[in-house]
Amino acid sequence: MTGNVGEILDFLSKAQDIALFCHTNPDGDALGSTLALALALEKAGKQVSLYCDCAVPKKYTFLKGSEKFSFPTKTAHEAAISVDCSSLDRLGKCTKCFLASRKRAAIDHHASFERFTDTCFVDGKASACAELVFEVIKEMDMLDAEIAALLFGAIVTDSGCFAFSSVTVNTHIIASELMSYGIDAADIIYKVYKSTDIDRFRLKSRILQKAQFFEDNSVAAIVFEAEDFAATGTSLEQTEGMINELIDIDSVKVAYALSEVAPRNFKLSIRTKSPINAAEIANCFGGGGHVNAAGCRVNGFKEDILEKIVKLARDRL
Repeated sequence: MTGNVGEILDFLSKAQDIALFCHTNPDGDALGSTLALALALEKAGKQVSLYCDCAVPKKYTFLKGSEKFSFPTKTAHEAAISVDCSSLDRLGKCTKCFLASRKRAAIDHHASFERFTDTCFVDGKASACAELVFEVIKEMDMLDAEIAALLFGAIVTDSGCFAFSSVTVNTHIIASELMSYGIDAADIIYKVYKSTDIDRFRLKSRILQKAQFFEDNSVAAIVFEAEDFAATGTSLEQTEGMINELIDIDSVKVAYALSEVAPRNFKLSIRTKSPINAAEIANCFGGGGHVNAAGCRVNGFKEDILEKIVKLARDRL
């Protein structure tokens, strides 16, 4: 753990104009945590701006306040906080505004966190960044039903609906307290993990039938190419979660999802089972993440990338 709740509370108490930044290609944890903190700060009378260099994925637009995210138009703020960002480059095109702000802080839960601010509240053992934001908001005495729903959705996202190895007793205690505010937990879980549209269903069917297996079915990979998105009317954001279909196979120890972002530029998602470290593999390409879930960007031809990542898995099996 780096830093503590007190440091963040002190940071917030000394600022009136606060900008909150979540990472590029945001997931439910980044969005829910940022939105929850924004609501709490607004209740405390602060002026809050919400920034992300990407549009909010359609599946997360049910989160209250998601429409408030924008790209920075103001040069700098009195204070800036990054939420769920393991490194500065995860802020994408919002980095300039973050660095220009007078004071900066970070709240994060990645074991691969690279310290880029003086003020930090980081716990690599937390299942979701929302666990840390919960502690901050609870100390502010600003918890309510709306904030609880946002934090619960964030925890559900990054804990794999409480199924990942990162889930602790504290995760369940926090979730229980959030549910005590009368939130519709079942509906939130449905929207995060179950709800899908027909185009995403077609993409999933198309991709999974082309799944590749290596090393006696202990390594699996799926590839999303531009032609797959075009044929199904989908986009990169709709690939989220499909990699879990591979890692759920009993024999698979390492799963990869390679998604084409631009010609010869791919987003690589990695899932592993203990004791193989997904973040260690991602770090080979300058990425990072958690022990069993990580990611990065990789340049090159699809075939060459597949050869490299299969070898990285083979070396660790």
